[in-house]
Amino acid sequence: MNRKMNTYFFVLSLSILAFIGKGIMYLSISGYLPIILSLFVLGVFLISRKKIKLLIFSIKFWAISLIIWSVLRIIIGAMNYFIKPLTENHLHQQLGIRGMIISIIFLWAGFYLLKKKYRNNWLQQRTEVKNK
Repeated sequence: MNRKMNTYFFVLSLSILAFIGKGIMYLSISGYLPIILSLFVLGVFLISRKKIKLLIFSIKFWAISLIIWSVLRIIIGAMNYFIKPLTENHLHQQLGIRGMIISIIFLWAGFYLLKKKYRNNWLQQRTEVKNK
């Protein structure tokens, strides 16, 4: 496995694991969406290891979901700073500077996973390793 293949796998794995962790935290306050989304995508990844088209679809779905989630958090965070401050302390913590940095990192990860060149290289090298 070369460096680009490792980087793509690392970004993909870390983004899913981070969302599973976030989903477990939100599950404690009755928020089911992050855990359902991340477990669904993880399940599709595990099922689609041999089905390339399904794997490509699940990667694209995950990347677009990350982009949408990040953009929404950035917009809400910007509204919090510039238009009207949110009243709940939990939202201030989630959408503060640390939350914005996390959103930007996930936005970058979404675009990185969505980029066709990196995905195709990873899939091609992944099938080459399996065929050896």
